[in-house]
Amino acid sequence: MGENCERDNEQPRVPASEAHLSSAPHALEYDIVIVELFADPENGLSPEDAKGRLEKYGRNELDDKPGMRPVDILVRQIANAMVLIIALVVSFAVKSWIEGGVILAVVILNIVVGFIQEHDAEKTMDSLRSLSSPTASVIRHGRTLVIPTGELVPGDVVELKMGDTVPADIR
Repeated sequence: MGENCERDNEQPRVPASEAHLSSAPHALEYDIVIVELFADPENGLSPEDAKGRLEKYGRNELDDKPGMRPVDILVRQIANAMVLIIALVVSFAVKSWIEGGVILAVVILNIVVGFIQEHDAEKTMDSLRSLSSPTASVIRHGRTLVIPTGELVPGDVVELKMGDTVPADIR
């Protein structure tokens, strides 16, 4: 979403979370959200308005880049601990064995904890990607349509039935 669009003479996309609302959508009353998003609960968005919002805010999708491999996570954690590793080398070079041993323990602990946290975060993102609903029922131009969830935009009126997976971060 933060891509450089100057060569295509396009406006950069605005994240949907930055839509011009007086407050965070979850903190606003239903009626206020409707007014501020220029939504119509009865007829939904017009096709033209939905297309314009899709161009402005971009697709409703999580990044589909593959998760990081464990080796990449480990390399990144070692790079993050580089200052400590340099201090470790200096400590051992000047024969400060106790300080070097303490720094070594801190480096190992830092790398292990960072690796576990980042690996768990990657697994969580992968599971979120697999849980997402492929389609959503929305009201557009007075009719109920089934559209890919990537085409949901701020202001869409989403119909949910019992057992449906919520197709987006909606209010």
